Amino acid sequence: MQNTRIREIFISRLYGLYNHRINLTEEGLTIIHGANGVGKTAVLKCLDYLFGWNIDALSKIPFRTINIGLSDGAKISISRATRIERTPSKSDMLNGPLELSFFKDPNTHIETVFAIDPEMANFAETITASQTWMVKVQHGLWRDTRTGKYVDAMEVVQDYFPGKGKKKKTYSGYFEKIRKGLNVKLIDTHRLSQRSKDQLADFTVLECAADMLKQIKTVNAEYARRAQELDQNFPHRLILNSNSFYGPDIVKERLLKLEKRQVQLSKIGLLATHGAQTFPSDVESLSNPKLEAISLFVQDSEAKLDAFNELAIRCTALLKLLNTKFKHKKLELSKETGLSIIDSFGDIIPMDALSSGEQHELVITYELLFKTPSNTLLLIDEPEISLHVGWQKSFIEDLLYISNIVGFESVVATHSPFIVGEKYDLMVSLDDGVHGE
Repeated sequence: MQNTRIREIFISRLYGLYNHRINLTEEGLTIIHGANGVGKTAVLKCLDYLFGWNIDALSKIPFRTINIGLSDGAKISISRATRIERTPSKSDMLNGPLELSFFKDPNTHIETVFAIDPEMANFAETITASQTWMVKVQHGLWRDTRTGKYVDAMEVVQDYFPGKGKKKKTYSGYFEKIRKGLNVKLIDTHRLSQRSKDQLADFTVLECAADMLKQIKTVNAEYARRAQELDQNFPHRLILNSNSFYGPDIVKERLLKLEKRQVQLSKIGLLATHGAQTFPSDVESLSNPKLEAISLFVQDSEAKLDAFNELAIRCTALLKLLNTKFKHKKLELSKETGLSIIDSFGDIIPMDALSSGEQHELVITYELLFKTPSNTLLLIDEPEISLHVGWQKSFIEDLLYISNIVGFESVVATHSPFIVGEKYDLMVSLDDGVHGE
């Protein structure tokens, strides 16, 4: 299920009023828009709560049903459980306990699980508090260390009071497999924008810098390891004549490409700047033994630099995207602090000298590039918050650029025409009122 993706979302009677059907685009970016109050944020929260298995929070959003179609044909169906002894009220239909059904395909039902009753969960908490072998995994779920099995709240109560009530399953092993192959991540722009400037600087911006420093150290350690290994056995491999050797033209071409890679890595701050290496200008006149030595040197040098490949691509994107937005200052990589801000006079300035909008942009861009796994569905709610109009206009293009590097899909909820720009083909309109199922 590693390549499973969400393809369709349908929510009925959201707030008792709206039916929303969202077909995700093939381009990997879907823009949902609608009038204020129709539930753009609620749609994203439903997905976030479901795939985060926060069923208690999901149940508090008033809706009747949710159906999610996956790329492999599987389906997730969520509905409100109603009491059979009486006609369900409007409140029952929108706020009753949840039933979650999982289908391998439209005709193959796997299992149905039920939301945890709050009283049952509290009762289970009390019981397990005295059972040292029960280790809490998450709300309403424990692991029995004696058997290694997972036990939900209903099972805890059933074991303690056999025959008490009808047993209902509240945990889905099938859905856990889906969740492991498909990450769903909410980018909380409201949370970022509501922080004070000092809080943002002291936590998120400096956290980005610390994380970058860690990545720079890790990749340089790998570069050093490769260099030591290749340098130590260079003579042995040269004598064995076990590698491919190039003709003069290919040697010249590979040396030029190697030099360009070194310059680029030095330019972005990942590789220490060294004095220019000099090679014979008349490679054609070199003897075969010398050509063989240079060929092996080129191959080894390329293998060493390959350690930087993935990080270099993402760092180049980070610097490109942010330095086109920052005015009279620029972002640089630093082997001392990870990231640093340089003013127009070449002096280092503190991170908190950035405006709140600049800090917001840095954090969002960094999170997308470095903290988002591939095969993630990103949920981005109102990215226009804290972005001035100029940055809003480039947001979608920047997002597509980053997604091509990282390999994620995204759903963006917005009512800003500047965010949408010319990307009308990526837009999905939300319902403005109930017109039938």
